[in-house]
Amino acid sequence: MSYPKSSRPREVYPFSGGELVLYKSARLEKLYIELTNRCNFSCRMCFRNNFRGEFGAMPDRVLDALLEQLKTLPDLQEALIGGIGEPLLHPRFREVVAALKHRGAVVEVQTNGVLIDDDLIDFLLREDIDRIITSYECGAVGHVQATGLKDTISRLAERRRTLRGGHSRANHPRITLQWILTADTLERLVPEAREMVALGVNELILSNLLPMDESMAADSLIFSPQTGRQDRVAWKNRGDILEPFIDALRYRAKVARPEFHLRTERRCSFVDSNAAVIRHDGAVAPCYRLLHESREYYQGRWREVVPQLFGNILDDAVHQIWSNREFLWFRHQVANKLYPSCPDCELRDGCEYIADTTADCYANSPSCADCLWDRQILICP
Repeated sequence: MSYPKSSRPREVYPFSGGELVLYKSARLEKLYIELTNRCNFSCRMCFRNNFRGEFGAMPDRVLDALLEQLKTLPDLQEALIGGIGEPLLHPRFREVVAALKHRGAVVEVQTNGVLIDDDLIDFLLREDIDRIITSYECGAVGHVQATGLKDTISRLAERRRTLRGGHSRANHPRITLQWILTADTLERLVPEAREMVALGVNELILSNLLPMDESMAADSLIFSPQTGRQDRVAWKNRGDILEPFIDALRYRAKVARPEFHLRTERRCSFVDSNAAVIRHDGAVAPCYRLLHESREYYQGRWREVVPQLFGNILDDAVHQIWSNREFLWFRHQVANKLYPSCPDCELRDGCEYIADTTADCYANSPSCADCLWDRQILICP
């Protein structure tokens, strides 16, 4: 719904000795839906290892509220069913897919792929699912079902070819691999990726390893004095360690790659895409990082991650939560980078603000100033 500028709903905030007016928007364009944070795997690199809250699945009352509220989101364009868990474990997974496709949204599913059988493949193709994102690592910290996943991708691609034939949508749904990079996977990256592309993979999302304990820091490729990565020749020369990989897949698959060094640019993919995340209990968060109580290890120290929740869909409709005063200001703050840059701050070693995500030295609460996703070092779908 559009309003004359003078009558548009708005919020007024004190700012730099004056007032800042932010106009409310109904443009909630993307939903990330966490049906469950339970999983059938227990991978060393998974964020779930440091969760402090209870694990659970979205109960019927929350799911029913979500499906009903989809009708109140006129600008919804895309939905990703995933989160920090395995969505195929939820008994109503298919119902959610069907409801979102009926709503006209682009629908993506993020899964480890183990529970994808022929019947589910046929269902996803019938519902015209848009993208299937699955994790694949060939190192010690990742998934152990590599052979089974390759078989699944091969069957999915074959059924896709049979259904689409020579149609222009022959690569629909897209098959995307999400790959965590570690020191012991670099040499295998090119041959493994070539094999996956030959099987039918269309895209690869590469991301760095965020250590789940101090012993994993040496496996990380993030450039930092605390990781030891500066001792590698490639790092000393500031070389691009992914150059052979990019060259090998050029024109064959789309690649989203991370940064390994801190850059000036900061960009939040969640805020930029007008997205919100719905947790399995109905709570609404701005991103995956601030979805659960957890902790992170970076630059030789731990930091506590405190959830930032702006409401619950059992109490208020998601479009109302999206437009509330606190969430509106949070998005403005992040979009305009109104927060410090903690990872490269010269005062970092003596700063207590980076002990957790609750505040920073610009008086923001919560703070994204130490977020590695914002620096494109870690990548989300």
